[in-house]
Amino acid sequence: MPVPPRPAALAPIAIATFLTLVPLTLLVPALTELVVDRHGGTRFHAHLFVALNQLAGIIAVPFAMRWHRRLGTTRRWVIALLALDAIAFLGMWRAESLPALFAWRALDGLAHLPALTFLMIAANRAGGARRGASLGLVATALMFGVGVGLPTGGILAARDPLLVYPVGMVLLGVAALAAIGVPTAAESSAPASPAAPSRYQWDRSDLASWMPLAYGFADRFLIGVFSSSFTIFLAEQHGVGVRERGMLMGLFLLPFALLNWPAGRLADRLGWFRLLIIGNVGFGLVYATYGLFPLAWLPVAMVLSGTLSALMFSPSLVLVSEFARRGAGDGLFGAFQVAGSFGFLAGPVVGGLLVETVRDAAGTPRWSTIFASVGITLVALGLLSARILGGLDARWRREAAR
Repeated sequence: MPVPPRPAALAPIAIATFLTLVPLTLLVPALTELVVDRHGGTRFHAHLFVALNQLAGIIAVPFAMRWHRRLGTTRRWVIALLALDAIAFLGMWRAESLPALFAWRALDGLAHLPALTFLMIAANRAGGARRGASLGLVATALMFGVGVGLPTGGILAARDPLLVYPVGMVLLGVAALAAIGVPTAAESSAPASPAAPSRYQWDRSDLASWMPLAYGFADRFLIGVFSSSFTIFLAEQHGVGVRERGMLMGLFLLPFALLNWPAGRLADRLGWFRLLIIGNVGFGLVYATYGLFPLAWLPVAMVLSGTLSALMFSPSLVLVSEFARRGAGDGLFGAFQVAGSFGFLAGPVVGGLLVETVRDAAGTPRWSTIFASVGITLVALGLLSARILGGLDARWRREAAR
C-alpha cells in the first residue's frame, strides 16, 4: 500500500520553497527600471541580469551537492543558503554601479539554486511512495512563489522599483526560519534505497536517460524567454504598463501554481507519461501563438498556458524521481536543476538576440516569428520524447505489475 506523504514533513518544505521564489520574481516586472534606468544598462544587460542568477547557480550546484554528501544535513544547508541569499538582496539594494549590481546578483544565484535543489531532494525523500503528490505540492509552492512575486513586484515597482530588494531580503530571512522544520533523511517517510546512490549516475549511451535533463532545460528555457522578452513585448507591442505587465504574467503563473499539486496526484494515479506529453505539446502550440493574439485575448492565452504547463512540470519531476530511485540517485535532482539553469540562462540570452536580430524593415521585432519558433521547438521536443519515453513507460508499468 503506498505510503502517503506526511503533511507535517512537507509543510516546512513547501513554505520555504514559496518564500524563496517570491523574491526571485519580484525583480522581473521592473527589469528596465532596475538595470537600464538606475544603472544605465542596455536591454541586453536587462536580459543578462536575469540570466546571471542561473549562470552562478550552474557553477554552485555541483559543488554544493558534493559538499552536501560530506558535510552537514539538508536542513542546515537550506538555512545557510537562504540566509546568504538574503545578504545578496541587501547588496543589490545598496549597489551603486552596474558591476556591483551584477556581483551581488551572482551571489544570489550561488545561494538560490542549491537551496531549491536541496528543498526538492527533501520533498522527494519525505513523499514516500506517492512522490507525485509530494513533488507536485512543492512545485505548487514554487510556482505560487513565482505567481505571487510577479504581480507583487509590479505593484511595488509602480511605487518605487527599489522596494523589491528590501521586501525580498525579508522574505528570504523568513524562508530561512521556515527551513528549520525541514526533515532530515532520518525523519523522512521513505529513506533512500541502497540501490539509489546520492551521486548522480546514469547511462549516457541511453537516449531516454537524457530526457529528464531535456525537460528541465526546456521548461526553464521557456520561462526565461517569457520572463524577459515577453515583458518587453508587452511594453513595446501593446504599451502595457509595469503594473499590468505583472498582473498579466500572473494570469499564466497562478493557474500553473494552483494545478501542480493536482497534476502530481494525477500522475500518481495515471502515470507521468501521458500527462507529460499532452502538457508539452499543448503548451508549445499555445506559446507559438502569443505574437498573433490581440491584447484582449492574451489573458485567455495566459490561463491556458498555465494549465498546460502544470500538466508538463509535475510529471517531469515524477520522471526525475523515477530515474533517481532506479539507480540515478538524488544527484539527479541537482543535474535537473543545472539543466534547468542552462535553460533559464539560454532563454533570456536567446530571447535578447531574437529581439535584436529578428526585425522587420522598420526595425520592429517580429514578435510572431519569435514566439512561433520557440513554441514549435517545444512541440518537436514533445513528439520526440513521446517516441523515446513511450517504451520506457511501458516497461516500467510491466515491472510494477509483477
